Amino acid sequence: MKYETPLFVILACVSSWAIITVLARVLLLTYGFAPATFVFIQMLAGGLTLVLLSHKRIKVFGLSPLKQLHTWGFGFFRVISASFYVGSLLYVSATNGAFLGATNVIMSVLFVWLILKRKPKLIELPGHLIILVGWYLLVGQLDNQFSNPAVWMMLFSQIIISFAIILAETHPMNQNNNSGDTLYLTGIILLASAIILLILSYLASIFEAQLPESFYPEIRAHVSNFMLQDIFNPYAWIFGIFMGAIFRAASIYYSLRAVKLTTTEFYLGSMSIMPFLIFGLEYIAMQLNYLPSKAFEAQPFILGSLMTLGCLYIIYFKRNK
Repeated sequence: MKYETPLFVILACVSSWAIITVLARVLLLTYGFAPATFVFIQMLAGGLTLVLLSHKRIKVFGLSPLKQLHTWGFGFFRVISASFYVGSLLYVSATNGAFLGATNVIMSVLFVWLILKRKPKLIELPGHLIILVGWYLLVGQLDNQFSNPAVWMMLFSQIIISFAIILAETHPMNQNNNSGDTLYLTGIILLASAIILLILSYLASIFEAQLPESFYPEIRAHVSNFMLQDIFNPYAWIFGIFMGAIFRAASIYYSLRAVKLTTTEFYLGSMSIMPFLIFGLEYIAMQLNYLPSKAFEAQPFILGSLMTLGCLYIIYFKRNK
């Protein structure tokens, strides 16, 4: 599409991910949906919606995207990352969770250097140092600090998402500039992701069944985040279909478009502005009593803003693909 400039797709991507993050937190806390179940329904609904919208591509491509290892790899890493990300929202606000996610810029630069041989510039180093210092100080402001499960769940999630975005950038079917092809590819990826989540859910149920009754409750709880529980909950399907068909479909589509038009590092660095949009959406949700009211925490917000500056500093030097 002509209006899909790098700036437009980045802003659309940030907006869709921010909305889905806050909505997920509201619905998880309100209805107690199992994170994996909720994500599964969204992926299924989003995938079917996009495939139907781009039905003309079915005759052209058929199921060829499913023959690409990149499709399954991207789906696998996205599922793992999303499960840990959604799980972390049970322990921290969506704003602080998004600020913690700024570490993905450091990881993406490192992995892109090792995998794609795109060497970072020495001038980017101050930005990385700012992110590391900000992250360390931000964790110190959270409840239970480094013992807070959200810290490690988010860290693991960001490592995994870096690999996913590298696969998105190098996906053989994401090399042309045809947005219609990307729409169809996104739908297939979401359906593949739903299948992967089903498999992981089954494996998680087997693993949990082998754990002794006295095994660490917290670890057991994290394992259960991968399991499809309350799959027949009508509210999970109503909200899951709505979010999947609109926001999850849009977020994955614009992620693929953004990484095509820019780079892995630039895309992940640009996502560092997302916490500010999330902050605004969370404030609205609190005013409407959809989220519990919480006093504004100046220090975490300042530290998160500092990390964002570090991210923007880095991507300034990566603005040219």
